[in-house]
Amino acid sequence: MDRREFLFAAGAGVASTLSSRIFAEGLGQGSVESGVTAISIDLSKTVGTLPHYWENCAGSDRTVVGLRQQWREDLVRAHRDMGMKSVRCHGLFDDEMGIAAAGAGAFNFLYVDQVYDFMLDHGVRPFVELSFMPEAFASSNNRIFAYKGNTSPPRRWQDWHDMIYAFTDHCVKRYGIGEVSGWNFEVWNEPNIAFWAGTQEQYFELYRQSALAVKAVDKRIPVGGPSTAQLAWIPDLIRYCGAKGVPLDFVSTHVYPNDPQKYIFGRDHAYTFEQVIPRGVEQVRHQVESSAMPHLPLLITEWSSQNPAFIADTVKNCIGLAETMSYWTFSNVFEEGGVPSGIFNETFGMLDQWGIARPSLHALAFLHRLGEKQLQASDGPVLATERADGSFAVLVWNLIPAAEAAAVANGNPMAAGAGTDRAVGASRLLHLKLSGLRGRKQILVSQVNSQEGSALPAWKAMGSPKYPSQDQIKQLRAAAELGKPAAHALAPDEPAVFTIELPPNSIALLELEK
Repeated sequence: MDRREFLFAAGAGVASTLSSRIFAEGLGQGSVESGVTAISIDLSKTVGTLPHYWENCAGSDRTVVGLRQQWREDLVRAHRDMGMKSVRCHGLFDDEMGIAAAGAGAFNFLYVDQVYDFMLDHGVRPFVELSFMPEAFASSNNRIFAYKGNTSPPRRWQDWHDMIYAFTDHCVKRYGIGEVSGWNFEVWNEPNIAFWAGTQEQYFELYRQSALAVKAVDKRIPVGGPSTAQLAWIPDLIRYCGAKGVPLDFVSTHVYPNDPQKYIFGRDHAYTFEQVIPRGVEQVRHQVESSAMPHLPLLITEWSSQNPAFIADTVKNCIGLAETMSYWTFSNVFEEGGVPSGIFNETFGMLDQWGIARPSLHALAFLHRLGEKQLQASDGPVLATERADGSFAVLVWNLIPAAEAAAVANGNPMAAGAGTDRAVGASRLLHLKLSGLRGRKQILVSQVNSQEGSALPAWKAMGSPKYPSQDQIKQLRAAAELGKPAAHALAPDEPAVFTIELPPNSIALLELEK
């Protein structure tokens, strides 16, 4: 399923559950059976840094939902658990936000102040997406989504320019240039598909007007684009800005694992489902480095999956390719298709209705708990790190390759349980040979699988109520949470071998305290 057809998506299948086993043992050479993955980790050798680029931003539904209590609670938790540093929302200039609803020059910043004040008070910065068109400025009735964001170019470019200038100036006066110069201002959303009713040439003029307006307030404020779907238009925008002398501080684009590959790579079936994002991001990185602006930061401002193992694998394979990868979205307060239909409603979000955690939140929380020094490890489904306090954190996973691009198990961003609730593929035994322990004798293990970190089993046991009672909501919230890490003794001799069995599409965080 193409994620851009999600309004017509069918539900995810229900599957049987799997369990996992963990055990530590001193295994010698030749003890690894057929079908078992052996991974060596040297905790004493650093091979580079691990910038937490996936934490720099996460997406949200349109800006006005930032006034809602559940969205606000979800923001606080996403910031706390997975380190979310900024939030990117659609629809900043939709009439329901009121900024230009009264027409040119009559600007109203009440609602945006309330949303941004809350975000900043809780340690989260706005990632400013300049969209969509106020109805008073619009040149047509082209609209998108249930909330009818206007996608047309403006009738008068000066009206758009003046609004961007006034908005940016207001933010600087309210929050200070020291703060606002740390935000990113991104022009529009996916102008190469249905989000823009104009041409590419008209988008470039929109970009020019926006960039000049932002920079007229203060040259230190970063501005970029083209915020395209399917990794498009990056070389085009760089050439345009270079030729016209238009400011460009970063380039941004989007990619999903089920995007049509012919639009990204020029042909269908160029890569497996799991390779689409990393190979696509690598391709765009090469486009930037081969351009007249080779040092531009590359920001992937939308990508998604509900599969914990897919999330971990994608993050590992994109290290060094992008400065930001903004997960879409952190909250299930999401109404592009209209009011959500009940709980576990197969739309985006790390958190479900009533703030119930999804496996994707736990996966990103595990990644947040990794250190920023990457340690030497053999190839495989592993990220081994050292934290600033000298403790070690190792993430391992069992990603099941998708049989087809439409497979829910490996990336459908709308399936609440994704791969963890589908009995596909086989469990995997990982034998981790650990050297450089420096006297550590215990390992703490946390897991996310079909039984741990998911409320779906409890929900099904209740009879899958569409509108759970208040008591049931409390039970589901509790069922979605992870328990305390399990402590396991390590063999006294080095290298020690720790063996863990991972169900399909599950992940585990292994921690060795100082």
